[in-house]
Amino acid sequence: MRVAVADVGTNSCHLLIAESRGSGYRILDALKERTRLGEYLSQGRVTEQGYVRLEEALRRFKQLAQSAGCADLRVYATSAMREALNGGEIAERLRTSTGVYPQIISGEREGALTYLGAAHSVEFSGDNLLLDLGGGSLEIARGDEREAHTVVSLPLGSVRMRLAHLQADPPGARAIRELDATVRGALLPHLKTFALREDTRVIGSSGTFEAVAGMLSARAGHGAGALGGPVNGYSFRLEELGALLDDLRKLSSAKRAKFPGLDKTRTDIIVAGLVVLHATLSALGASRVTVSEGALREGMLVEYLAQEAEWEAGLSARQRSVLEVAERFRIDLAHDRQVMTLARDLFSRLEGAGEAFPAEARSLLTAGALLHEIGLIVAQSSHHKHGHYLTRFAGLRGYEPWQVDVVALLVRYHRKSPPKSSHLEFTAISPEHQRLVVRLAAILRVADGLDRSHTQGAGITALGKHGKNWTLQVTNATELDLHGAREKRDMWESAFGPLHIEG
Repeated sequence: MRVAVADVGTNSCHLLIAESRGSGYRILDALKERTRLGEYLSQGRVTEQGYVRLEEALRRFKQLAQSAGCADLRVYATSAMREALNGGEIAERLRTSTGVYPQIISGEREGALTYLGAAHSVEFSGDNLLLDLGGGSLEIARGDEREAHTVVSLPLGSVRMRLAHLQADPPGARAIRELDATVRGALLPHLKTFALREDTRVIGSSGTFEAVAGMLSARAGHGAGALGGPVNGYSFRLEELGALLDDLRKLSSAKRAKFPGLDKTRTDIIVAGLVVLHATLSALGASRVTVSEGALREGMLVEYLAQEAEWEAGLSARQRSVLEVAERFRIDLAHDRQVMTLARDLFSRLEGAGEAFPAEARSLLTAGALLHEIGLIVAQSSHHKHGHYLTRFAGLRGYEPWQVDVVALLVRYHRKSPPKSSHLEFTAISPEHQRLVVRLAAILRVADGLDRSHTQGAGITALGKHGKNWTLQVTNATELDLHGAREKRDMWESAFGPLHIEG
């Protein structure tokens, strides 16, 4: 199985494409786009130029992921998008223009995923402290060999700190001291939580940590830094970091560009990054740190593959056949799985409210939900009709012919017009199966509407019936999700009665 993940950061965007291999994975391709989003903010909002840079990057990411045979591209956005006043608006515009939705995650979630990525890259002990310095924020996480238990996110990113404190080139000694004091002040409330023990291992993950390892490696004559080689597992002492900072802070940006082992694209933010790292390690009392090349996107990858493995392990032969078809036609599995989950939840709640369905109904609804967007491989326009044809002739295993017809018709009626007497494919099945299609398609349409944003966030908290009227209560739904569900409740109201949706 091949998967693609990407993160949208304050300084750059990264894409990873990997293939599962037993209990691990193999990286097939990677791409980095230096979008510098943190520099395209005005009055707390992402500018139009910043949007265009993100749009171009996500288009390239999507093209590369599709060419590698990945059915889905999972994208998380961090500090800059998280804090931008129009971050949600920009994310929605990107979904509309590129078909890729950068889901904005919290700093704590970012830190936990980065910890997971680092834990699969370097050896962790029973107690570990991870520092992850991005362009907009610094995440500090503490945990065991497998996962983080405590995470804090602080607005101390290298791009943010350079813009706030170190605009002179080279920066003055006073500005350096002020930045150092800012970092120590922000850390003060958290020092007890992250106090080091004798057995605590300190890990550093970020482009800044890798840059430090590269420069120190080049200085020591190891060659890895100068040649851009791997630095995963490289350790250095606080004193070495301090000496490096002393050397670099005296140089202009032009001279820093020639510094051995330093990537030229980091010359403007490296000093700010080193000040933040040095102040943080000093405040925590850490004397040595080990660099991990595994970070947020690697954590996303590990989590993604683990979720896939857990989900696939519980599939029946029939369900595996549906999944194989979905992967063959490069369906957006994240969205389709969310729609499947919502549809099954609605189905169960309907049964609990007294609605009766035949024994096969739940299984057929599951298949229809997973395959409802299969026709997009042909074209967006009329993809429900294309999907009907593809589903009928895709070679689904484990189903009787009439059951394949029902699944195909669920794909046909997940959007646009409900069944009509002029639809020959619908009138060709028995009246009993026609009624089943109408009722299951009604459920599928509402479930699909509840993930109109493709963010996989909405959940169902209650479904109640009062007389002939139904009330559906949902949580974590975007305005677009609520609008989508309300717009697609027409068949529900014909099949079950009026539906009011609250969220």
